Amino acid sequence: MGFLDFFRSTPTIEQFAQLAIQAFAEAGNPSQLRYDAADQRLLGSGDGAQVVNLENGYQAYCAAPRKQRPQVLANFVQSLLAPPLPSSFAAARASLRPLIRGRGTLEYLRLLPATLSGGAAKPPLVDAHAPFSSDSVIMLACDSELSIQTLTGGTLVEWGVSFDEALAAAIDNLRDITVSNFEQVAPGIYLGAWNDAYESSRLLFADLFYRLELGGEPVVMAPSRHKLLVASANNKEALIGMLALARSYAEQEGRQVSSLMYCFKNGKPVEFIPGDGNVAQLAAELKKLFLLEDYQAQKNMLDKLNDQAKLDLFVATYKLLQSPETGRIESYGVWTDQVDTLMPEVDKVALVRYHEESGEPDVRVVAWDELRSHIKELQQGVPGYPARYRLPSFPSRELLESLVYIDQET
Repeated sequence: MGFLDFFRSTPTIEQFAQLAIQAFAEAGNPSQLRYDAADQRLLGSGDGAQVVNLENGYQAYCAAPRKQRPQVLANFVQSLLAPPLPSSFAAARASLRPLIRGRGTLEYLRLLPATLSGGAAKPPLVDAHAPFSSDSVIMLACDSELSIQTLTGGTLVEWGVSFDEALAAAIDNLRDITVSNFEQVAPGIYLGAWNDAYESSRLLFADLFYRLELGGEPVVMAPSRHKLLVASANNKEALIGMLALARSYAEQEGRQVSSLMYCFKNGKPVEFIPGDGNVAQLAAELKKLFLLEDYQAQKNMLDKLNDQAKLDLFVATYKLLQSPETGRIESYGVWTDQVDTLMPEVDKVALVRYHEESGEPDVRVVAWDELRSHIKELQQGVPGYPARYRLPSFPSRELLESLVYIDQET
């Protein structure tokens, strides 16, 4: 590829990494960065090694018009060259903001120290988050002109403040700068238009959505950090359209937050359970699509840790299949005889046993609930998100014969 060809075509992530390394150096970043191709990130040298995940910056760079790409790269670098945090809670209070993030973010933060240290144990992080929903958490950030710094529990300890107190201040701050700002993007569907990176966090403010007077209870989605959608619970077509938009935004932007639909009870966001069968099916499938990304990211990190520890433990892949007849999406995993396995929670499990004489595989498919009722290891998952289950030994022949299997042609 010639020099001019690079600017005429979409760069690879490796090429973007080299541009980012150069941009960090020119911006005065003190750490010498190198590209980690296995995990598509930059790693810095020295204690407290800098880690720069490239995926989101790369997506934004490729999506931008070519004339705007240098500025997109500069913004990406500047957002990660954050100024020092304020030295006290009093100094930081006005800049605090709440963040709603997918639980996969916490899994990454949980596993990252061990991957950087070659699998060695690290002191546990002090929590600076709280549950928000089944697939998301609420965290804290310190906002500045060029960056949003997620706070750790260690920072709160240094400030001498509890998470709840800091969160209350952060919510008050966001409310003070929030006025109703929605634009209609499809019949009956509205999109938050603040463009300040706190769109998903405004799920906390029920009154914002009631003011829209949608003709029914508001149903809200925050599929990615910069997208907040709302429609009426009484408008089936709008709900279906909102689910489609949520999927599209998450695929385009990355940085997925939550696949759930939310309504409000006593002013608090809770999961909305659709009464219509078609809406419920689409909502369930969106959850599986979000889990696909979370499971893959988790698998990549667990595989690396197992390799470092020389642990012979197979991290099963979470897979999705779409029925050609019904169009429905189902998840499945594979459990093979004589393989110590970490199994994701799926709709169906393919049990694979090889014949001793012929070496041919015997594959039988069983529903998750059926298998779980017979396998005690499926009653308790291992730590982490999404759920996984350690399966060290394969079912006996007697148990295999007693299971109720799924017709593999359906």
